[in-house]
This record gives sequence, structure tokens and C-alpha cells, in this order.
Amino acid sequence: MAVDPNRTKQILERVERERGMARGWTKIMAERDPDFLERLHDTVMHPLFHRDTLPRKFKYIIMTCLNAFQFHEFGVRAQTRAALKAGATEEEILEALQIVGVSNLHGMSTALPAAVEEIEAFKKNAGD
Repeated sequence: MAVDPNRTKQILERVERERGMARGWTKIMAERDPDFLERLHDTVMHPLFHRDTLPRKFKYIIMTCLNAFQFHEFGVRAQTRAALKAGATEEEILEALQIVGVSNLHGMSTALPAAVEEIEAFKKNAGD
């Protein structure tokens, strides 16, 4: 299947703009099947931005916890920053991580230091 480089660039720019990042696998998928990446991105973004039952800060807190449970430090950091920018407090994030930590104490060894570093950096920069 021939892939249009402009299409690849377009979807990568969209993912970076809407998610704030595009990881290595994202770039690989965009180069090989940008239509699939776009559908996946739309699916991921739908509950975040097109449904409003839960406040966005809680959606990001949930995603922080999911990343903590999977020992994914990069995700913990990215979602902690997003939660803080969406108005989450340190207490809300830490309480949610404590709940997850009850069933995944090892995950806390990665997630808690990463989350606290992001919280401290956010405070230092006054939410910029």
C-alpha cells in the first residue's frame, strides 16, 4: 500500500497537537497506515474530549493510574501533567494512586516518585 507522505505528516501533527506527543510507535504507524492511526486516535480521544460525564481532570487521573498499574513511567508523567493542567490537585492524584497502589504496590515504586516530580515541577512553574 502506497502511503502519501503529506497524509502521514498531517495525522502526526494532529496527534501531537491533540495529545501533546507522538511516540515512536505512533510515527511508525503513521508512516505505514495513517488511516488506522487516525481511527485509533479518534477512538482514544472520544471519551476524553467528546463525553463530559466525568470532569477531564478525573479522566487524566484515571489514565495516570492505568499507567501506574502497567509500570509505564512516561505515561504516569504525561498524564499527571495533563491532570494538573486540567485542574487536578496533588491530593486527588495521590489519593487515586494510593487506591491503585493497594493492589499494585510494586507499581507505586515507579509511579509515585514520577508523579511527585511532575507535581513539584508544576508547582515550581505555577501551572505554565
